[in-house]
Amino acid sequence: MGARVELVLPAVIRPDATTPTPFGRLTVPGRAIAEKRVSVDSGEIAGLRDAARAVAGRAHAPYSGFRVGAALIMADDPERRTIAGANVENASYGGTICAERSALAQAASLGFRKLELLVVSCVATLDAPVADRSPCGICRQMIHEFAGCDPETLVIVDGGGADALGDVFDLDRLLPYGFNLMSEQPDAVIPAGQSEGRDPAFRS
Repeated sequence: MGARVELVLPAVIRPDATTPTPFGRLTVPGRAIAEKRVSVDSGEIAGLRDAARAVAGRAHAPYSGFRVGAALIMADDPERRTIAGANVENASYGGTICAERSALAQAASLGFRKLELLVVSCVATLDAPVADRSPCGICRQMIHEFAGCDPETLVIVDGGGADALGDVFDLDRLLPYGFNLMSEQPDAVIPAGQSEGRDPAFRS
């Protein structure tokens, strides 16, 4: 589809910072992330970006006017189809669903559980700092639900300049301390006649 390139996600080493108090120490947790090298198809990413931008135009955003699109590929989809979603706002506000969750809900409804690539496009803020065009907290947690390390889940945030394809995040950089129940609770009950195997390489 396009040129394959090797992405280098640099190592991050940040030690704990501890402050003693009369009642016990307070610790700001550090973080150690090993360097990762991931092979990606830049043409595939460009196609997802274009799909995310296109679906953003169909967003239902009458209250904020802030249109967002997301497009993804699931690793366990043998067809590697592009699944896209836009933000859908609601007058109750709490009923609003973001583009990333819209796309992931479609993918999960099709039976897929392993997110490989997701591109999110905030079409009105492509030249803004990455914090103004990256996933919100609940979307990061939703991405965490389906993220894995074989292959490494990557999230690409559209924008960054006229010659940019996007800013790249793995889960360690997107949501360092994501909430996880799967290591402590058994899988949900699956209806008779169905099965849902879980790959231990995946965090969901």
